[in-house]
Amino acid sequence: MKRFSRILVLLLAVVVLMPQCAYGWNGKGHAVIGHIADCNLTPKARRMCQKYLGSPISHNASWMDKVRYTDAYHHTARWHSVGIKDGKFMPSDLTGSKARYETPRQEDDHGVAKVLQLQKQLRDYRKLSDSTVTVGLKLIIHMVGDLHCPGHTFFADQPQQYHIKVGGKRTHYHSNMDRSFHNFNQGVSYDEFYNDKCRMTKSEIKALCRGDIAAWVWGNEAMFRECYKLLPPGVEYDDQPAETHRRLKEITDRLHRDAGYRLAHIINEIFR
Repeated sequence: MKRFSRILVLLLAVVVLMPQCAYGWNGKGHAVIGHIADCNLTPKARRMCQKYLGSPISHNASWMDKVRYTDAYHHTARWHSVGIKDGKFMPSDLTGSKARYETPRQEDDHGVAKVLQLQKQLRDYRKLSDSTVTVGLKLIIHMVGDLHCPGHTFFADQPQQYHIKVGGKRTHYHSNMDRSFHNFNQGVSYDEFYNDKCRMTKSEIKALCRGDIAAWVWGNEAMFRECYKLLPPGVEYDDQPAETHRRLKEITDRLHRDAGYRLAHIINEIFR
């Protein structure tokens, strides 16, 4: 934990100097997750987020993508995903990811471990510097979203670094899934998405948020695997039946919704 805390401190100096770009669920996907979380914060958590972030969660949701290829933050690149092999979590490049990393791999270099570590650390936010809390929140905000994306959990028995076709053009399966919110909800505002498709009762939210990020990833496994089956290597996306498109939208809309509620749950618990 001490090593992890030192890493966070080293990240602080460049928080406001990063270029603007977006990856992961893509900017819109992460922003709608942040918006759902914003709508479900307790009054205290909302005040604390305003204090440490200075703007809504949705405005900070892609920050981690903006810094991942900088020298100061490249060691966090593995934290956007998780690998699963023999029922265990591990860095994604041990289970199929072909992404290039320029930093030494640590055993806990994956999103599940880092979210859990940050939750534990930020519960003592009163003892931490404001900058440490700010960075920690921004990391959690993004990682919770990424870990609900079908392209960010790597199974050792499931090839994931493959291409499909969209309109005859070759594209990564992962890239296509990242654009799910944009593809399936064009012209839909974040408020419309939340109000029309994401409203849940208190008991439903409680059930959804039971457990922790590790349990949530395991709970999403069947949906992640179904997406791979629906879009196998080499398939032309535009030629798939309407039912396939409908099911992909249903799954990815649900994953965005679930990520938003669960992100709010984590932040509310930190600032309870």
